[in-house]
Amino acid sequence: MGSSRVKGNSKSNSRRIKDYGPGSRSVLDFMKNSGVRSATKTQITQLKAQEAAYAGPLKSNEEFWGEIQVLDGAMDDDNDAAQVEEVLEGRTAMDDSNAGDWADITSEYWTTDLGNSLVRTGLFPCSPGLATVGISTRTLEVFRLQSLRCPRLSIKAFIKSLCDIQGVPFKPYLQVQFSIAFDIYIDILARIHDRVQAALARDSPNWRLANACPCCLYHVEGEPELRFRLLATWDGSNSLKRLRRTERVEEGDKPLLGKSKEGIDMRKSGGDYYLTREEVDEWSKEAIKEMGGKVEETEENSCAERWKNLSEEVTTKMWGVFEETGVFLSLCRHSFVLLITDMVNSGELAKYPLAILNRLLEVIGSDIGMGYDIGCGFGTTIDNSPLGQKAKQLHFTSLVGAFHGHAHCRLCQTSHLCTYINGLGLEHLEQCETFFSESNELASSTRHMNVFHRRQAIERYCYHHDNFEVYSRLSKFIVDNYKQAVEIEATRGALVKTMSNLGIPSTETFGQWLKEEREYLSQLKKEPLEETLQMDYYRKLVKLLDAESKLAASSREWFLYTPTNASEASSKEGPRLETQRRHALESRDDLKEEVQSLELRLGIKGRWAPGSEEWERAQKLVAMATYQRALDKLEGLVVARLFELTKLNMSRTGYKLRKHIANALKARSQAIRTAVTSYNNAAAKLGRPQLTWEQVLQYSFLSDFDLLRDARRDVRGEVWAQPAGRLALDHYYKLLRAPEEIVRLNKEIKSLVTYIHEETMYIRMKANEIQQTNPLLAVQIQKYGWERGRCNDMHLIRLNKLAKMPGFTGSLLPGHDHDHDQDAPPPDEDPDEEDEELSELTAVLMISAD
Repeated sequence: MGSSRVKGNSKSNSRRIKDYGPGSRSVLDFMKNSGVRSATKTQITQLKAQEAAYAGPLKSNEEFWGEIQVLDGAMDDDNDAAQVEEVLEGRTAMDDSNAGDWADITSEYWTTDLGNSLVRTGLFPCSPGLATVGISTRTLEVFRLQSLRCPRLSIKAFIKSLCDIQGVPFKPYLQVQFSIAFDIYIDILARIHDRVQAALARDSPNWRLANACPCCLYHVEGEPELRFRLLATWDGSNSLKRLRRTERVEEGDKPLLGKSKEGIDMRKSGGDYYLTREEVDEWSKEAIKEMGGKVEETEENSCAERWKNLSEEVTTKMWGVFEETGVFLSLCRHSFVLLITDMVNSGELAKYPLAILNRLLEVIGSDIGMGYDIGCGFGTTIDNSPLGQKAKQLHFTSLVGAFHGHAHCRLCQTSHLCTYINGLGLEHLEQCETFFSESNELASSTRHMNVFHRRQAIERYCYHHDNFEVYSRLSKFIVDNYKQAVEIEATRGALVKTMSNLGIPSTETFGQWLKEEREYLSQLKKEPLEETLQMDYYRKLVKLLDAESKLAASSREWFLYTPTNASEASSKEGPRLETQRRHALESRDDLKEEVQSLELRLGIKGRWAPGSEEWERAQKLVAMATYQRALDKLEGLVVARLFELTKLNMSRTGYKLRKHIANALKARSQAIRTAVTSYNNAAAKLGRPQLTWEQVLQYSFLSDFDLLRDARRDVRGEVWAQPAGRLALDHYYKLLRAPEEIVRLNKEIKSLVTYIHEETMYIRMKANEIQQTNPLLAVQIQKYGWERGRCNDMHLIRLNKLAKMPGFTGSLLPGHDHDHDQDAPPPDEDPDEEDEELSELTAVLMISAD
């Protein structure tokens, strides 16, 4: 066991704490201090005898455990000889992950030499002074790897499982002790990583960001110019929240949040993934106002309201409970993490993407395309901010992801939907949703952490996500997208047949259709002011006629009222009728003034009368407005139904939430039926076709509703408004995007192969160079290179199979990247000749693939 006190057997317990020789505490230490590099079984037996002599007589278990207790981290007595022999003969590598011989790294954690000595034997003490408990390096490494593969695994659960294995009860202090040792272990690994990066000349603050993705950011000489140098996406998630630690205050029966009791922790974490809070706050609304900019949108945007992730009411409640309300991050199109920032006491404020954009423009530069669920409106926010001019000069483009794009209004889709953007290929820009789905596993273990440990866990998760998950899937992403693009290319014949059936003369018609639809929907975006005034005038006239009718009736009733006796004369009926007539007169006069005011604004000479041409036209406009409101209500209910159906089918949706959604769908179904009835009543007054329940259920995109919004022109007869025409339009634009995707993928294949070749050579060269002066650092460099290098053979095999597929137009020969490591070997003068090593590897891979 590696995380609780375990008794040793009576034959070996006392020997584990005795010196085996001058300056040695184990057989292995004795061998190292003696300078021995190899040993026979006879020599090891002699050492064991010497060990017994130094150990002296055995002590009882009670005496032994009263003196010192350690966790099982050293080698067992029965296996000492075999394991030492394997290490000395080179068949088993030393466990260098604990940096036991890196005294300058490990010495600062303990106040005595005992700590360093224990680390050399593979144990991490849990206290800086007198070390009575240690955690084995192997145990710490197992937990580190398991927690990365299963982020929801907590220290408590891991310690309990170890207790179960050893058959001992769980004690809470074991969790604390393990956490202390694990903190030290992770910090040592981070320092070793920093030394490796420094040795590779990759320790500049922005090196990781500038080289995050081998396909997006590894540029090869002679590669084609693309409209978007980098395709990325950003979004916020509130799953990685952290509870604020506050004092408990009770006022009556109600618990209240008291003052913060967060402990002071000066440690910094997050690495080069995180933006600091200070850097983010430089782009707050208040800071931007001081710079003379603004973040409010000046243009009306009907899409932004659909994607308000956190309403003010919800956010206000969240501020009182959570310190960090989530994270806002950016990913490239292959899902490598670019940058992260915490959302603190707020929802998705503009300062988070603005801070990330500022760093991206500084490090990566021009031609960035960024997907966002409200990218249509956020583009205006960027233009109005101090970053607007810089973003425009560097050709930054704000885009809308494919999934969220279908929830935007059709007018927005015609300008921002991925399918209609030149140079975007088949990219959907929805990688954040996948990342959030995977990182949700981390939420349960970080919810109650302090600031340091939460950031540390997120940074570790992102590093593992990039180097062990995303990188291993890189070639699969390329192969799948290539096959999809080739399959779309193969459907050109189907489009030609569709065009013939619809009577479409040329592909230029599709561009004209999209332009006509955009112009038509732009006219519907806002009603003309004159029409609005005419409808208002018509409504006032209707109310005026009704008021005059009521005045006439109340006046007649008042004039005809005659009391028949003294009792009726003294009753309140007379004053009531007089008051009723007076109120009717005042209402009529107020409406008459409003009507007269509108007549002056509209320049009406003669008042409209029922049955007149102006009256009928205005009546139709009002009916259309009623129709639009009924359509808005129906659309909103269907939108909620679509989203809840999606959530109902999502993985990891709990049973209670599923039942809640199912009940909500039942209630909403009745509301939709009522809304359909209201819509049909409004449509009947306009002579429009009515909707059935089945038709509404088949609406899968919100854009299907937009074609029903007709106020001045009936487009139902237009080909682009018909289902067949719309399918043909989308088919045509997908065929435009497929060749763009192939060009981008060919570029990415070249970049990936070049990266594999040059990175392998560079790591090998640096390791050999440092081997002479610092062999331990050379080992760590090799381990660093193997993090990604272990997947390279798999990538080359996949790409080799892709190269044999019909329709492949790329090349698997490596190029040369002049923007990266200057110490990398130069490419061959003849690009058609591969170096000997790569040729041998390619031949082996081809045989393996066959």
